[in-house]
Amino acid sequence: MKKILTLLFLFVSIITYCQQDSSFIFTEEEVIKLDSLIQVYEQRDSIQQKEIILLYRQLDNYKLLSQNDSLHINLLIQQNTLYRERINLYVDLTEELKPKWYEKPIVSFIGGVFTVGFSSWVLSNIK
Repeated sequence: MKKILTLLFLFVSIITYCQQDSSFIFTEEEVIKLDSLIQVYEQRDSIQQKEIILLYRQLDNYKLLSQNDSLHINLLIQQNTLYRERINLYVDLTEELKPKWYEKPIVSFIGGVFTVGFSSWVLSNIK
């Protein structure tokens, strides 16, 4: 855009100078060259404006991607926390469901042996 304005300013100043001094006149070839230069610079400016718009869109997309990544990381941290809590609850559950001392098979076996032995001793002493 600056180049176009510079060329236009240069062109206008040359035209005003030419009007003051009639000895300097552009030839038809020079006018065609200037026109082609102006068109080239206009095209370049148009392309650069489009590139700027695309780069701003790309920047916005990167910002959204960064936000999504941050959100994903936060969700993974929460998931990890929930897994740790679940493990702790499972450990508590296994401790709660452990058989008590009187529910163990060795205690029942010893109790049975003692009961049978005591019963037989009582029966043998009563006769």
